[in-house]
Parts: sequence; structure tokens; C-alpha cells
Amino acid sequence: MKSPRKILEYLGTRNGLRLVSAVAAVAVWYAIRSATSNSTLVTDIALTIQPPPDWSVVDCSAKTVDVAFLGTRDDLRYLNRELIKATVDARDQQHNRPVTVVLGSANVNIFGNARIDFIRPATVTLRLDREIQRQVPVKVETQNLLPDGYEIEKTVVTPATVLLSGPAQIVDGVESIRTAPVDLDGRIRSFNKRRLPLVPGDNFAGVKLDPVAVTLDMAIVERSVSTRFPDMPILPMLPPGRARRVDLEPDVATLTVKGRPELINALAAEDLRLFVDLSELDDDKPAKALPVRAVLPNGIVFVRTEPSAVEARSKE
Repeated sequence: MKSPRKILEYLGTRNGLRLVSAVAAVAVWYAIRSATSNSTLVTDIALTIQPPPDWSVVDCSAKTVDVAFLGTRDDLRYLNRELIKATVDARDQQHNRPVTVVLGSANVNIFGNARIDFIRPATVTLRLDREIQRQVPVKVETQNLLPDGYEIEKTVVTPATVLLSGPAQIVDGVESIRTAPVDLDGRIRSFNKRRLPLVPGDNFAGVKLDPVAVTLDMAIVERSVSTRFPDMPILPMLPPGRARRVDLEPDVATLTVKGRPELINALAAEDLRLFVDLSELDDDKPAKALPVRAVLPNGIVFVRTEPSAVEARSKE
């Protein structure tokens, strides 16, 4: 075993100094590594894809990434999550085939001296498509039914179409856009609904709607059916206290009425009356065309008579 004196003499030689320098360098390296190898993991950093002009992102295997950072305690303490940006520049990818991108430090923008240890996931697969515009009709979505005896007479949507902007593969396959469901339960009157939202379909990623809401005007009426009563006699009607003999030509008419189905089904000819008002007949003009009028039960609506007027002629 060498004595301490010989060791000191050796360390004083050129080779000894080299050995001392090497040991000191290793010690310093470990000291620096220990001081700068603190780590922290920042999760769920939004991943932004930059497509070419007039192109959009159809699909991407990851929407966020996790990034592990190394550095001194001060380096990591001053990391600002809001300033960390993860981006993929895909402006040179003008096709719709899947593309796999390896993520590295160039894809993460940070401020400070912290270093990136790793990114998770290490790769992302994305697909782009041309962005187009297309007008499609709006369809009203309803739920539940109107009360018995009522029906929708007319539905007006303003605007009637909506402009879609987005990936060609998605937009080309859209035939219409539906509104949020409109509940018809208990409605017996017409109504107006402003700012009725439009509901995009499934797989509408990257598609924009203009406008995003519409105005709905829905006319609701009582359900009715019509029926005809042929050869109904037309009665002459005189004011009280007057007597007059009049011939009517013709003296029968076909009456058309409408109403709710249950009322029409129970209606009989005996419940109806047709007449002409002879008070409109002028003594100086013994012949005149007078309108045919009707007396109807409650709930029954007059539609028309055929003919609508008859000739009334006074007898001598």
C-alpha cells in the first residue's frame, strides 16, 4: 500500500493532476445534475393543429398532451401553464390521407429555462379535408302530439335554409339540419318561437352553422272534415207581418259544411236549414237573384252552397 506521502507526490505530477481534474469534473457534473433534474408534469395541454388555408381538421388521435419538464426548482416554479402551447404545423399537408406526426420540443412553446423531458402521447395521427360551404334546408323536430281534434295547418321556418361551412367529407353528406325538439303537448293555439336552436348531427366536428338559430311560426287549427248535403230545400223568409207569394228558381241547393269529425258524423239533413231573405226583394222589381243562406248547429261551419244564389220572383 502506498504511503500518503507517495500519493501526494503522485498527485503533484502531470498524470496526478489529470486524475484530480477528472474526479472534480465528475463531482461537479453530479452536483449540477442533482440541482437541475427536478421534474414536473403538466397535463391536458390543448393541442392545436394548423391546417392549410381553406382546409380543416377532420380527425386527430389526441386533443390534449401531457408534457414533463426538467430544470431547477426556480425554472419549474415559474412555469406558466397558460403560456404553454402545443401545436402541430400541418400547412404542407394538402390531402385527406391520415398523417402521423412525432411530437418533440419544437411542438411545445414555453417561456423560461425548463427543458422538455418527454411528451405524452409521443405521436398523433390526424386527417385533413377541404373546407366547403353548402346551403341545406331546416326541418322542425317535434315531440309529443297535439290534443285530439287539433292539427298543424302550416309551419314556417325563417330562414328556411342554413349555411354549413366545414370539411367536404362531412358537409357533402348533410341533407338537412333539425331544430331542437318543439313540445306539442297541450297546444291548441298557433304560436311563434324565436331563437329556436339548430341541433347539429353526429360527427359534426369542424362544421359551422350560419345562423345557429331560427324563428318558427306554427299554425294550429281544429281538425275538421267536410260533407255535402244535396237537394236541400230552400225556404223563403219574410219579415214578420208580411205575406208574399214567391217562386224560387231553383228551389233546392247542395250545402257543404265542415266541422270536427265527431260533430260531422252525428249531423243529419234535418239539423240544417237553407233560406233566402225576401226582405231584399224590391216591389218595383219583382225578380231578383238572392243569396242562399244557412242556419247551422253550433260547431258546424258553412263552406258553400251550389248554387250560391237563386232567382226570386213575386207571384201576382
